[in-house]
Amino acid sequence: MTRDLSGRNGIITGAGRGIGRRIAERCAADGMRVALVARTESELTETAREIEAAGGTAMVCPADVTDLATLRRIVSKALRAWERIDLLVNNAGVLKSIGPLWETDPVEWRADLEVNVFGVYAGCRAVVPAMMAAGGGRIVNMAGGGTHGPFPYVSAYAASKAAVMRLTENLAFELDRADANVKVFGLTPGFIPTGMTRQFAATDRGRRWMDFMIRRMEAGDHTTPDHAAAIVAAIARGELDAYHGRYLSAPDDAPRLAELPAEGARLGDTDRRRLRIMGYESLHDVANGSG
Repeated sequence: MTRDLSGRNGIITGAGRGIGRRIAERCAADGMRVALVARTESELTETAREIEAAGGTAMVCPADVTDLATLRRIVSKALRAWERIDLLVNNAGVLKSIGPLWETDPVEWRADLEVNVFGVYAGCRAVVPAMMAAGGGRIVNMAGGGTHGPFPYVSAYAASKAAVMRLTENLAFELDRADANVKVFGLTPGFIPTGMTRQFAATDRGRRWMDFMIRRMEAGDHTTPDHAAAIVAAIARGELDAYHGRYLSAPDDAPRLAELPAEGARLGDTDRRRLRIMGYESLHDVANGSG
């Protein structure tokens, strides 16, 4: 690794396992000091142990991402230790509600929205003021299935990920209007066999309604968390700032990472990589005087 993130500090949610752990490991290997956030302290401790054994610096911060007060305490703790926060990765997510919408458990459906949407809001709400006060920072919000089209039989998850992308665009607009040097990005990690996705094969509902995903896992038709980690590291280095407020795809973009900065410079004010219903005037256009 290049160690080119030395002196920078990040908070990564969902860092106890899977994609979040890999992102934390990659950022730490590149020199970033990382605060690890998730509900299960034992998993965070294991992640921190691996990072520190490789020469990195990690802070274990058990928390539920929907608990804004706890997230604010974590931000204060990180600021006391490191003075500033350069990166926030809102990676924590759940997928519990499976099946046709009219057969889903309302409690599970709401829980998916609570973690996947409010958890992203809470992370941003806790960190953005500190980034603005420090003169800058970058935020990565995990989008995913549902952002660019329907994701059948997981309506809560699909709706939540589309909402995360719209939240990302909204936040980008507001940050720009405030002249804040804070950049925010939507990122889909792609289909990766994690603890969350493996639950499809572990329940009757999953086997019934998500059989196409199970077949993909069994066939090895999936990507790797290394792709998402590479994109996040590039964002942290400032190489992808042209994609502020836009959508990045780890499986599609990571293999061609070297080409992205030049492509980003050509985006201008186009709707490429934005969440849009084509043919309708948007409030974004009206606010910018172009509608």
